[in-house]
Amino acid sequence: MANKLSIRFYTVEKLNPNGFSLRQALQLIDRALHPQREREVVAGFSVRLERYSNDAGELAGEFTRVRTTNFPFEVRDNGVRRLRTNGPLGDGVAFRFRRADHTLAMQYDNRIVSPRRAMDYLMAFDARAAFKITPKMDSENWRKFRTNPLRKLRVAVASPDHLADIEDPAAPVVQSFRELGDAYDAPMIVLEIGMGHRQGELSEAAKGLAEAMFSRFVSHGADLRSLKARVESDDGGRTDEVNLIDEILSDKTELDLPRNDPERSYQIRRDFLRQRLREHGN
Repeated sequence: MANKLSIRFYTVEKLNPNGFSLRQALQLIDRALHPQREREVVAGFSVRLERYSNDAGELAGEFTRVRTTNFPFEVRDNGVRRLRTNGPLGDGVAFRFRRADHTLAMQYDNRIVSPRRAMDYLMAFDARAAFKITPKMDSENWRKFRTNPLRKLRVAVASPDHLADIEDPAAPVVQSFRELGDAYDAPMIVLEIGMGHRQGELSEAAKGLAEAMFSRFVSHGADLRSLKARVESDDGGRTDEVNLIDEILSDKTELDLPRNDPERSYQIRRDFLRQRLREHGN
């Protein structure tokens, strides 16, 4: 059965000019024994570097999320049973880094290890490994959004209680999201503002809200489920809906991954990342 796989592309930069390069950080961890590679990034969320290699000048590997609680069941014809293992379980995301232009291609699955969590892990291993990670953008829709009149904006956020306190144009809305979530035990909050049948456009503050929410999604892990805008077209004759989240440069495919062979699974995902990174060029 085919497995759906999504990857995204990022630019990785050192936060400290005198800090580690990504290659140095990965090499340092790779020299440690597997049990010593593991770090708890946040409470109950442990990560380790599972595989690492220098492949034709590019850095390739896999991050594993290590699970020691809440194991799944083994399914039998007559019911479910405990797993026949007492050891930790894990899921992995593959990555590939091109040093020439600092481009990271990474399997995207926030339930396992998000790109931001991967960077947190590197810094948790050694404070000198501090990096800024920025999504590469396919920017045509953002150009339309920024330059054309805005008629409607829709923002949907899951887990509003997890939104961080940051001083930005979204701060008042974020506070409202959190209060609504608390008051009604709502795991999802949707905000939609628009001009309706009236002529004109929303203010620049509405565009500032969209930019700030996207920044929270990219840099602070906000669980942004929808960020859509309706803007006047370039010719002014109609309105176009643009999906601003989908503007992160990404690839999606289906791969035939083995059901119980982690080594072969990694090889297939590694080769897919190599191919896609080459296709996106330098």
